[in-house]
Amino acid sequence: MTVCKGAIILLPVHGGLIARVTAALVASGAVAGGAVAGGAVGRATEPNSGIAGQVQEGPTCPVEQYPPSSRCAPRPLSAPIRIRAAAGGSHGLVVHSGSNGRFRVRLRAGRYVVTPERTNSSGFPRPPAPFRVDVAPGHFTHVTITYDTGIR
Repeated sequence: MTVCKGAIILLPVHGGLIARVTAALVASGAVAGGAVAGGAVGRATEPNSGIAGQVQEGPTCPVEQYPPSSRCAPRPLSAPIRIRAAAGGSHGLVVHSGSNGRFRVRLRAGRYVVTPERTNSSGFPRPPAPFRVDVAPGHFTHVTITYDTGIR
C-alpha cells in the first residue's frame, strides 16, 4: 500500500463509527486495515485486542448527596478521543464516542496514550488529562473517561 506521508485514512470502527487514522499509524501495523473511500487498505488480520470505553460528563448536580441520586449520575457524552502509540510521535487516530458514550477500537497489543479532546469551544465540559493504556494480546482494555462539567 502506498500512502502519502500525513494522509488521513478513514477506517470503520465498532458500531458504524468512523475513525480518522494517520497513514503512519496504519503503516506501523498498530491499526488493522479497513475501508478507504470504498477501497481496501490491505488484508491485515484484525487484532482481537484494543481499547473499549465509556465517556461521561459529571458532576451533573451542584451538591452530591449520600446515598447518590440516580438523577445526579454522570451522563453519557459524545466526544472525540485521540489514541496514539506511546512510543511513536504520530498523531494517531481519533474515535468519537456514540451518543451513549461508548467507543471501541481494535488495536494491536502495546502501550498507547489516550487524549480526550474538547467537545466544543466553551471549555466545558473540560476533558481530563491524557493517560496511558496498556493493551494485552487478545484483550480489550476498558476505560472510563469523565469530563468535568464545572458544576460545583
